[in-house]
Amino acid sequence: MAKQYTLSTFLRQTPNELLETYFRQRNLLDDIEFTNLRKREVDSVIAAIETLSEEERVPIDIDFQDVYILANKTGTIIIQDVADFHELGIEDQLEAMENHYHRAMWVFLHRDFNGIDIFDRCVNLANLKKMAFTRSKRCNGLPNEAPSSDDATLKDMGEALTQLYRQQGRGHKCKVEYCPRPNPMRHCYFAFPEDYSASELQYDGDKLERKSRKSVFEIGFIFRPQDGVLEISTSGNKQEAEALQDIFCRIALDLSGVPEKSREPQYNFEKLKNRDCVFPTRPEDGIAKVEVLGLRVNKHGNLKRRVTVEQDPGSGESVYEWVDKTLDAQKMSMDKLDISQVKMRFTWRAINGKRPRTLTFSLTNPDGTSLGDLPSHQIVKGYLKEWNIML
Repeated sequence: MAKQYTLSTFLRQTPNELLETYFRQRNLLDDIEFTNLRKREVDSVIAAIETLSEEERVPIDIDFQDVYILANKTGTIIIQDVADFHELGIEDQLEAMENHYHRAMWVFLHRDFNGIDIFDRCVNLANLKKMAFTRSKRCNGLPNEAPSSDDATLKDMGEALTQLYRQQGRGHKCKVEYCPRPNPMRHCYFAFPEDYSASELQYDGDKLERKSRKSVFEIGFIFRPQDGVLEISTSGNKQEAEALQDIFCRIALDLSGVPEKSREPQYNFEKLKNRDCVFPTRPEDGIAKVEVLGLRVNKHGNLKRRVTVEQDPGSGESVYEWVDKTLDAQKMSMDKLDISQVKMRFTWRAINGKRPRTLTFSLTNPDGTSLGDLPSHQIVKGYLKEWNIML
């Protein structure tokens, strides 16, 4: 279960000198001598924050929760990737810092690099894991070239999205931000159209009142030029997703529209018919074992007649032993079958006696996958390509 943000934990984990810089920049908590506080002694800081007015306290809470989004291993990797891409030269400095909170808070306080808000870019990329990118909203067969991402392109995309959503009575304003993510290269665009007006109960001093507000909704575009694939995260239906694909292809890729979609399989599962197939990995990736846990097979050209076999974790048998038993019972032979879906598991080596980390995922022809955009998922995708399972 993911840890939840708490002010006390945040203050204990963040170095005192960074907290002092934060509050001094805002002319707050001048009575607190941060340099004299013992490490993780935060009760006096919490008490001082509680004495602030609501107008002073709310921005602190928002800032600290934004920093918290990056105060973890994934956040550190994102910060390092962004620093490397923009050639900021701070990699050694980041590595020497005390912990993830130190790195995240430092980047927040030094967010402006040559006019680029690197903290905002890092937060956008970290929020990708909260966004849903489904197969039905994926577009294949696009050019293997970098899309446009200059200010004019972002402005044109924003205007096109405004035109699209104004037909729904919203989207009167829209800002689009570009955040590249290397290793492998992914071009990420985040759009923030204005949503419908809404009202909610709020306190105005001690008085409870209903107030109107206009929030935004978020749309994510991820384009992978090496694969020619565009993925879109939107709560809209298929028709809306196709309109978003058209906007991206016309403006960012300078195409006349979305190319005719290919339904050619994106995976080659033939080698997985062999129970002795090997999955070579590199020592530096720390992978201890790669397993096939499940297979779904069907007769050549007949997708309706299929058999799914998954490994029983407590049996001690491999999935291929179960496949043999199942096919024998059905009087079927593997050489007359196609594999349409596979379930696999990567297990990393245990570190410092901790429980080994695992990643279980599925691949479904022609282009379905449960893999996302996290760093470990990118490592897995790289190996699947090396093994010619992912085309």
